[in-house]
Amino acid sequence: MANKWYKVGKGLQAYSHESRKYGKRFDRYIRGRYMVRGKINNNPFGWESDFAKAERSRLQAEGGGVAKRSLLEFAAGELERLRANAKAGAGPSTLKEDKALADEKARADEEARLSEERQSMTFGEYFETVYYPIAKTSKKQRSHEQELSHFNLWLNPVIGGMRLTDLRPLHLEKVKRNLLSAPVISRNKKPEKTTKKKPRSPRMIQYVFATGRQCWNYARRDGLVTGEWPGKEVKLPKVENQRMRFLTDEEGDQLLAGLKERSQQLHDICLLSFDSGLRADEIFSLEWNRVDLVQKSVKVFDSKGKDRVVFLTNRAAHMLQGLPKDGLVFKSRTGEHITEISNSFNREVNDLGWNDGIKSRKDKLVFHCLRHSFASRLVARGIDLYVVSQLLGHSDLSMTQRYSHLKPDTLRAAVKSLEQPDRAEEKQSKVVRLRANNEE
Repeated sequence: MANKWYKVGKGLQAYSHESRKYGKRFDRYIRGRYMVRGKINNNPFGWESDFAKAERSRLQAEGGGVAKRSLLEFAAGELERLRANAKAGAGPSTLKEDKALADEKARADEEARLSEERQSMTFGEYFETVYYPIAKTSKKQRSHEQELSHFNLWLNPVIGGMRLTDLRPLHLEKVKRNLLSAPVISRNKKPEKTTKKKPRSPRMIQYVFATGRQCWNYARRDGLVTGEWPGKEVKLPKVENQRMRFLTDEEGDQLLAGLKERSQQLHDICLLSFDSGLRADEIFSLEWNRVDLVQKSVKVFDSKGKDRVVFLTNRAAHMLQGLPKDGLVFKSRTGEHITEISNSFNREVNDLGWNDGIKSRKDKLVFHCLRHSFASRLVARGIDLYVVSQLLGHSDLSMTQRYSHLKPDTLRAAVKSLEQPDRAEEKQSKVVRLRANNEE
């Protein structure tokens, strides 16, 4: 049944609710009608009961001394304003246009508020309220705790109170200076007696700057900043901690034999790394659906998208053939993901005495050296460095150049060639000069 409209004021109409009461009469729905650009325009003002609730909220918010209005009074005033706008041809002439303008103003006000908030957001505020909560849920505990330590010890004291938009390379230079000259407090000595300053390791400095860079990149994602991380312009100390220790075939066999007596699984993990160059985390996360024992290959998925195929030696394939084919290739005793190499590896190396007298961390034999041994054994057999780089999954060929000195006789042959007579000179020395007939 159609609503029965009746006049309640100049340009105002209403219809009554069938059952709902408002006061002593039935609730009424009010609308305004007038001509706009040759067309009748309807402007709905709503139910009187709803307006009364909104009016009570307005009076409570605005406090005393504010006059109470009825819906009819409000509608009459709004209708007068809209008519005047329509007649003058300026401003909203309908409630729909009025609402659109109000929404646009609200959006503009919100954008201005957010812009001001973005401009005033400090590095420390963003790290603590946005970045670190994300890191806690997306990174390993050890990783996000290290980042929090980097922030508390090195970043926050220098740039924590600075606005993100004000950060410049010179501020990160100060962070670097602090890392290079901070006092080191020994656990075995009293703090007041430890005033010696010692630079943090190049790797440590890079880790601190990496934490700042990742926080900055998230802020850029959120539109708080633009451009590259200011620390990119800061020249950091070069890291020279590449491990170059590797094992020969005989040493590898000796180590594997000792490990087998200690732990069959540890032996199998080390054999796979020694014969394929797989990293520890790549072995720990290896699943059977990526192992092809017919083709003797393994698909390695990299978190950075640099996936590769690694081929297996006969003994590595034979070893895998004897393992249970379910989920992860290697599991912990409780059937879960392995997180680190067993200490039995270090105990075996110590018993062999291979780390005796070695003080440099770079020269100590650790599990990762098995990966280096895989590469060095290939290069020593004359395999091209590019091929080795692909098998190792190196992102840059320069990472593989460390093995170039192992190429058989390549450099010696290059120098040896200088001892051979130059062919051009040899030919010239064999030229016989012919005399003319009139020449004595």
